[in-house]
Amino acid sequence: MSETNAFNVQDQVRGPWRQFLDQLEPIRPGLHRYCMSLTGNVWDGEDLLQDAIMRVFSLLGKHDDHLENPRAYLIRTATNLWIDRTRRMAREQAALALEKPDAIAAGPEQSLDRLAAAEHFFRDLSPKERAAILMKDVLGFTAEESAVVLQTSVASVKSSLNRGRDRIADRRPKIGWNAPPRSVVEAFLAALRDTDIPTLKALCATDLSAELVGGVEMNSFESAKSAFEHAHFVMPEIGFGENPWWEMIEYEGEWMVAGYRTLNGVEGLNEIHRLEVEDDQITRVRIYCFCPDTLRVIAQSLGKQIVERPVSPYRSPSA
Repeated sequence: MSETNAFNVQDQVRGPWRQFLDQLEPIRPGLHRYCMSLTGNVWDGEDLLQDAIMRVFSLLGKHDDHLENPRAYLIRTATNLWIDRTRRMAREQAALALEKPDAIAAGPEQSLDRLAAAEHFFRDLSPKERAAILMKDVLGFTAEESAVVLQTSVASVKSSLNRGRDRIADRRPKIGWNAPPRSVVEAFLAALRDTDIPTLKALCATDLSAELVGGVEMNSFESAKSAFEHAHFVMPEIGFGENPWWEMIEYEGEWMVAGYRTLNGVEGLNEIHRLEVEDDQITRVRIYCFCPDTLRVIAQSLGKQIVERPVSPYRSPSA
């Protein structure tokens, strides 16, 4: 099959992918809480959740046997992805320390960066210890259920749980990249509110990356422009409520844009725009619109609720 023809399966895959997302809807909130607890923050938790779902979907075509417990399979996949990622970060941290001993030194007033945080957790709590604690305390699994998910013995799970609880402390890894300047976020908010496409283009780098998290990815401003142009789009019957408006919020030290709409007479949080900035230009925009569990976490911190969509909240209604 040629490289071009390989993409001819897109139309055949789209339907099963959407069915897969719809059928996962009942178990996603619990999986999201688990992933968020593993990573230590809502954003990395959402990314881990998306990676696990994509990994499982990609593996379905390789399995001839029927998956008896999809929930356990997803949790196991997320756990393994996180363990692999933590180990890789720990190795990178060790290599960095060898090359530049002073590069990761931080005073007591400074937060650990992502690599240091990964090494810190990997050293003080083994991945299996952390997974065992989260399965018990976040998901409510018994030791027997956890053993099935982790493919180990009940005794091993109980041992990991006891050891981990003896060592656990309240240490929360911080977001591992530089938060955007408030002035840039303010300018983005004003241009989005006014549908000022020329200003948005001037704010963004030529190689802008934009993503509807869990959905489409766009790799230039021109391809992302439609997402900005349709920010005011209203169609309540498919979940795009009325009276869209935006404000700047600060969440865990990061400025971002929160968007609100009114649906069925109730106003709620509809989306979050997070920006990555280099040299005062926006290089990446991540839009959390079809991530209701992540939106609930942010909405709770604001004392608000989210827009409850009439169709699947995890994918575009047009998809």
